[in-house]
Amino acid sequence: MLHAYNKMYLYDAMHNLAEAFDVAVNDYDFTLDYFVKLFIVSGISYQFEKGNPKYISGKSGVELVVDVISRVEDRVMDVKCDYSYRIPKEDYWVGWVLAYYQWYSAKTFKEIQSIITMQRLKELYHPYHEMDEEKIIEYIDKEAEKTKCVKRLQAYRKQLGMSQSELAKASGINLRTLQQYEIGAKDISKASVSTVLALSRVLERDVRDLCS
Repeated sequence: MLHAYNKMYLYDAMHNLAEAFDVAVNDYDFTLDYFVKLFIVSGISYQFEKGNPKYISGKSGVELVVDVISRVEDRVMDVKCDYSYRIPKEDYWVGWVLAYYQWYSAKTFKEIQSIITMQRLKELYHPYHEMDEEKIIEYIDKEAEKTKCVKRLQAYRKQLGMSQSELAKASGINLRTLQQYEIGAKDISKASVSTVLALSRVLERDVRDLCS
């Protein structure tokens, strides 16, 4: 698999982004998901994606947070904390995992954000923080597959110019159930055979187009 950048920089990237997340939440009062949006909008996420040593290795997490805020808000920010003696916990782990998954998958941070929220990652701290990183990669990859199915179902429906209500009525599927498939609350690959067949018939698609 082609990774985002040379592995020699990976530990620094993971530690620095993890520290940035911890600082952003606990010193600047951002939510995890809001900070990752700022991280993306600032353009610093792109520097991580291409493995720019100046950012992934050359800046501490505290400096990254200050850079992100300064870029987005177009003002100079002061460093508000000394990270030296902090014990890293959930917020740190989210940044650590995010940096690792981005390196591993070579996906953009924006793509990853569309797959799983940072708050959801935080909820997985127990038990995943005690496991090898490969386990959380497997989890996120499964979520990515579900996201593909969700987008595919929506796309096929919209190609036919159908509303959710019209598709539900034509296929005989409960509207609420269909909505849950479209937002990923329910996994369509685990739907009953009759449900998948009904959807594929109305959408004029092969069953495998919906579930694979």
